[in-house]
Amino acid sequence: MVFGQPQSAGGASEKTVRNPLELAATAALLVTWLALLASCGGSTSGGAIVNPPAPSPVAFRVETFLNNLNFPVTMAFAPDGRLFYNELQTGRVRVVVNGVLQAQAFATLPVEISGERGLLGLAFDPQFSSNRFVYVLHSDPSGVQRVVRFSDDNGTGINPTVLIDNLPSTVVHNGGNIGFGPDGFLYVTIGDSGDPANAQDMNSLSGRLLRYNSNGTVVATNPFGANNPAFNLGLRNSFDFTFHPQAGTVYASENGPDCDDEINRVVAGGNYGWRPSFPCGDTNPMFIAPLVRFTPTIAPTGITFYTGTVFPQFTGSLFLVDLNEGMARRFAVNEAMAGQITSSEVVVNGGFGNLVDIVQGPDGFIYFSSTTAIMRIVPQ
Repeated sequence: MVFGQPQSAGGASEKTVRNPLELAATAALLVTWLALLASCGGSTSGGAIVNPPAPSPVAFRVETFLNNLNFPVTMAFAPDGRLFYNELQTGRVRVVVNGVLQAQAFATLPVEISGERGLLGLAFDPQFSSNRFVYVLHSDPSGVQRVVRFSDDNGTGINPTVLIDNLPSTVVHNGGNIGFGPDGFLYVTIGDSGDPANAQDMNSLSGRLLRYNSNGTVVATNPFGANNPAFNLGLRNSFDFTFHPQAGTVYASENGPDCDDEINRVVAGGNYGWRPSFPCGDTNPMFIAPLVRFTPTIAPTGITFYTGTVFPQFTGSLFLVDLNEGMARRFAVNEAMAGQITSSEVVVNGGFGNLVDIVQGPDGFIYFSSTTAIMRIVPQ
């Protein structure tokens, strides 16, 4: 995936979106999903299956939260409610307080901006409220990627410390996102660096998720050994990942070649099959199949679970945005059945440019970014 040129967010500050129940009837996803089992989530009474009533849908609209921005590629909300985001090509970490973009950047890092590189990953320490640690990943002009930790001093990043150095940095299939799991470990996604063989090479850091302690050391219980940061194998270029809110399992977006963009449920030691001469629609039982395939490709980017209650019809759902079509899609997943997709719909059907990230805000609204703006889904 190569990032496109900045496009207009549509020119309007607000766009009405139809009720999701109406959208479900017309959403034409380029995926195949399994039928919803009648017994999922139900209980029994006198031998009959009794399913709880569906939550009342909440009508919603999309409004522009901030406009005229410089490629807000990755967003993250601090525990205190501030929104941080990375500017892909300037190297600046920006801060939004109560809807106002602060004039002073939190930090500025040197960045190589060719291809898919830049200022990419952004995450808060699980103990941020006490230690004030903020982590970023940047593609350094020296030719490597680094994870750097800052301390937050009233909106300014101080005491920069390189925790992880010499990560692969390439024009294509670069990866570069980071995030803390509920296990307290720091995950890093690295693409295959333009060579499919890397994804199966045990001596490579490319084509997989990596897992570290918060201080940058390798997790001793990693599946391929205490000195190997690899969490899995066989990914081509996962732009983003998120964690199941109850089980903590990794769900990742994946960019394929000219077929098989994917959503994967990534488990420790799993192999997801990207390799030389990869066949479209791969069914090789040696590898873990994706939950969803998109062909033609859509360039999936940001992914997140919605755990709020503002939109009860979305609670527990997985959201995905994409660069090519500018859509936000919702997936109902059954974690107990290895992430089986039980239903799907298009929630935002384009109109806001190329979409690059999606997160849940502390207000329960859903925020997503394009190359020039940040929008949010709010009640109608």
